[in-house]
Parts: sequence; C-alpha cells; structure tokens
Amino acid sequence: MNLRKTIRVFVLPALAAIGALSAAAQNPSASGSLSVQLQNGSGLQMVLYSDPSGVTLGNSGTASASLAFGNVSAYGALSTNVTRTNGTGSFTVSTPFDINVQVSGLGSPSYTLSGELSTALPTGVTLEVDSVTLSNTVSTPIQKAEPYGSNVSHTLSAVISTSASGSGGPPTGSTITTTINFVATAN
Repeated sequence: MNLRKTIRVFVLPALAAIGALSAAAQNPSASGSLSVQLQNGSGLQMVLYSDPSGVTLGNSGTASASLAFGNVSAYGALSTNVTRTNGTGSFTVSTPFDINVQVSGLGSPSYTLSGELSTALPTGVTLEVDSVTLSNTVSTPIQKAEPYGSNVSHTLSAVISTSASGSGGPPTGSTITTTINFVATAN
C-alpha cells in the first residue's frame, strides 16, 4: 500500500504540471509596441444652438445648423418665436439664436465674430445679425469682443420691403434661401 500512495503522490503533481503546460500552449501570446507622437496645436471650435426664446434650429449643437423663419408677411400669423416689426416701406422678422466658441491652446481673451452671405439676396431683402447688415461680397464684423465657452445670444433679422415685386420688393410666393458663413477670429 505504501507503493500505491507514493505513485499517487508523484503522478498527481506531474499531471497538474502537464495540464498547465498544455493550457499555456493553447493560449499563445505576442507583443508589440507603438511609438506615439503629437503636437499640441491651438484652435477654435464654433457650435450653433437654438436659443430658448428663438426658433428651433435644425442640427442645433453642431457647426452647421439651419434656421427656418417659415412663411412671413407684414401681416398675419408667424411661426413660433418669430417676432415682427412693421416699419415705413418694410417689415422685419427676427429670432434669437446662440453661438458658442471654445478655445484651446491660445492666450486670447475673446474673439471677433464676422459673417458673410453665401449668395446674393433678391432685391428688397436684407439679412442682419445683431443689427449689422450682411452681404455676399465681404465678411462683415458683427461683434468684436465675444467671450469663449458660453452660449452668446445673437438676433437674426430679415428686413423685407413691402414694395411690389419688380418695384423694389422681393418676389412673392418664392422661398428665399442663403447661408451665413460665420467666422470667429481670436483677438
């Protein structure tokens, strides 16, 4: 019986060692390395947001949003959060929207916001941001010392002539579309 106990004592540890070697052979490993290089750059990021008291922007929270005034006229109902002011020879529809500019790697305390239209508007229509008239020929400064890192409210206004089409007024019944290209420049 001592011989059987001795064999069992030696056989069980030997089988355990073989099992461990077998498991290691079934799970081979490899190694590698990755050399990483980067250069910390500086930059600005602009994001457009719906203002709580303005028209809901399409794609709000991105750098490429859209704003639809809907059907507008000097009289009658307007879309929610669009206001109208009637003047002599024209009316103005307005709504607020927000711009948030983030900064990284710059010592700049503020930025200048400029805007330019992508296309010319028809006769009798002008677009303004914060009462600054925009054109499609030059980028126009809108605000000169805007703070970074917070939603800043701006007002988009369309000033529309009440003159008849062909007499200084825009065509009626047609959709007017353009894009405002905003640029934030570090001060």
